[in-house]
Amino acid sequence: MYIREYGSREKPTILLLAPMMVTGEDLYHWMKPYLRGEYHILAPDQGGHGKAGNYAGAEAEYRELRSFLMETGCRDIALVFGASLGVAVGYRLFLDPAFTVRHAWFDGVVLSGNAGFTEWFMKRLFRSRKKKLAKTRVEASPSLVKMYGYDFAKIMTENFKRITVEDIDAICHACCHYELRKLTEEEQGKLHLDFGEKDFDWKYSRKTIPVYMPKAEVTIRPGFAHCGYMAAEPRAYVEQMEAFLAGR
Repeated sequence: MYIREYGSREKPTILLLAPMMVTGEDLYHWMKPYLRGEYHILAPDQGGHGKAGNYAGAEAEYRELRSFLMETGCRDIALVFGASLGVAVGYRLFLDPAFTVRHAWFDGVVLSGNAGFTEWFMKRLFRSRKKKLAKTRVEASPSLVKMYGYDFAKIMTENFKRITVEDIDAICHACCHYELRKLTEEEQGKLHLDFGEKDFDWKYSRKTIPVYMPKAEVTIRPGFAHCGYMAAEPRAYVEQMEAFLAGR
């Protein structure tokens, strides 16, 4: 993990944990134009992305993040944002009693103890697309353009070139295995869950949310795929996220 830091540590801390094929820097620049408040923003590159090493697993990534937060005294987190892969680390921080996490916004997460089929399917899909990308060398993958629009697809395609097959396997595993427990009412009150209507992850999570976190705030984006609304409507998305942060 390579941790990028923006703004003064005197301001409320927002942690931005990006999805697969997006660096912390990419996510920061995607969201920053629409943030109205002043914040201390941490935007890590997880393994396989940007300036980080290879992806060794969610637990290893979290250990690096936790060490940084402890060493720098960032114990009070105004908002943990995680999208897809980012939630695997964000969820660990949210439940860590060593930190005060005031709000958490998780987008496109497979809330399952073992989503075996999804893991298998993701590995096959990303391995296949990795081979195709190596042959075509396109600037923006057509399949990603269809899901996320050209600009976001271009970011993802460029990052995908760096990700190895070993990274893919470890990332897919991290995305499909969560140690779930019944959240307290206080924890549920801090949590927002976001899904595209067409997101396969929603099919898993719609079964576990009523069991483990029934009072969490849940938003379903009609017509959108996995993390699609975030990519298509960044202004509206960030405005909603910031309103949640402010308790509105």
